[in-house]
Amino acid sequence: MSRPLLQAATAKTTDWVCMRCAMRKAFRTTGRPQPKRNFHVTRRNHEAQKDKSVLALLEERGYVNQIAGDRITLDKLLRRRQVGFYAGIDPTAPSLHLGHLLPLMVLFWLYHHGHKAVSLVGGFTARVGDPSGRLTSRAEAVESVHDSNFSAMFSQLAGIWENAASYGKRHGFTEQDAGHRELLDNASWLGNLQLGDFLQILGHRTRIGPMLGRDTVRNKLEKGDGMTFSEFTYPLLQGWDWWHMYQHNDVQVQIGGSDQFGNIIAGMDVIKYIAQGGSPSKQQQKLLDKDGKLKDDLAPMGLTVPLLTAASGEKFGKSAGNAVWLDQSMTSAFDLYGFLLRSSDTDVERYLKLFTFVPSADIANIMAEHITDPGKRKAQHLLAGEVLELVHGQDVAKETRIQHESLRNPSLLARATLDEAGSMTKHSASPSSNAIILPASLVYGMPFSRILYHSGLVGSKSAGTRLIATGGAYIAGQNEPLHQEGRILGWEEEREQHYIPLRVDQNPEDVKYFGRNEGHMTLRIGKWKVRGLTIVEDAEFDARGLQAAGWEEFKEKVLKK
Repeated sequence: MSRPLLQAATAKTTDWVCMRCAMRKAFRTTGRPQPKRNFHVTRRNHEAQKDKSVLALLEERGYVNQIAGDRITLDKLLRRRQVGFYAGIDPTAPSLHLGHLLPLMVLFWLYHHGHKAVSLVGGFTARVGDPSGRLTSRAEAVESVHDSNFSAMFSQLAGIWENAASYGKRHGFTEQDAGHRELLDNASWLGNLQLGDFLQILGHRTRIGPMLGRDTVRNKLEKGDGMTFSEFTYPLLQGWDWWHMYQHNDVQVQIGGSDQFGNIIAGMDVIKYIAQGGSPSKQQQKLLDKDGKLKDDLAPMGLTVPLLTAASGEKFGKSAGNAVWLDQSMTSAFDLYGFLLRSSDTDVERYLKLFTFVPSADIANIMAEHITDPGKRKAQHLLAGEVLELVHGQDVAKETRIQHESLRNPSLLARATLDEAGSMTKHSASPSSNAIILPASLVYGMPFSRILYHSGLVGSKSAGTRLIATGGAYIAGQNEPLHQEGRILGWEEEREQHYIPLRVDQNPEDVKYFGRNEGHMTLRIGKWKVRGLTIVEDAEFDARGLQAAGWEEFKEKVLKK
């Protein structure tokens, strides 16, 4: 275990407390007495489906891939009493990505229907590394990186839960509907687990044969780089997590991605092994029937969500190399909105059901409107606005939608936001924001590979060249054909699609044409990352006092290159 991060308890004392404990205490909701509820989906503004169980609702919206255990038993439990669910995430990166949102959405629905929702951040298991779905082992990270990732993701999850509570209220859920929620770190119990206790309690009851037969182990041994001992024990550690929360947090059901089905089955076995084995304590005896088996209505169960893919079959995630991050410093709100706005017509209805609380009837209506005029992308704007409200809050969602609507027609090229004094705001002045000001010397006469770099869309000029060569960079077209020295560049058809692909052999003088609309230009890389440029003379650029926003240093850096 690493040394815990510490913070001062108060400004007036020298006492110190663990940062993780402070964050957990700040987030956890107090256990208030739960009123008697009808756990059916009753008639509300957001869903007029009387007597439908929340499990049927989850299935209808596409959340359920597989159920580990008996579906009828789970359905009866959800109708009859509060049930505890958990979803775990290992902080192997400093941010959640869009794929993580899928199991969290199941927790949000269950929480708003009166059940107990536990989010677990794997502060300990991230150091071991989950081998599920992988053929190669994860690269080891230094201790400080683990700690940084944990703190960032724990805080991010707490903020998203607060947004989810407000988001639910807007869709008709009340405080009386809500159940109980907790945010936990498994390092708080696994970090203190003694190896002897682990082997004595679980080791004697675990058989190697079934573990070797699991797809994850077999594939990694036969097709991958082999399996380390720590990776082999990962399902047992995850099962111990569940056993701990089963005892102390009333967690009966685990939620995971489709690649977690094997780990969920292993966890169910762990709970049964421990509860039914040896000399059960008085607490454990309450879980057992007269034959010494777990009671049916207390049996652990699992639910997996489908893998997040586009209709084309493309996967989203860190391992696939195309993660759409939920942290604004890694994927801006503007870019996240843009990614969702470019969802295909084939995908958008499914995404609305998976990533929003919009009622099914309303989704059907918006899709009918969308079909009559697909160009307005009403369904995609609804999807993007709802997801941003959930991830970043309502204010950010509204502001970002306004920014995107201003870019809906690329002939009205993006303008950077100026404050009342005429100088750029700090947000707009960042090279990583969606709308920036650049001096003319960094744009006109420059190859587009350099402009991509100067605008912050790529990390180097060579990266810009490679991106253009592979057809991944675009510029918003003008209203009339591009003529230069009597030749037409032949982009008329592409211009009807609004964005024109850049070419390696592009003449730097073409930049003048695209920047002549009052000095505005819009660039795009890939399918969804957009940057609006406002181009001003160097003297005006300097006169606006942009040095305070860090632009003088940026300008000097890129000019030297």
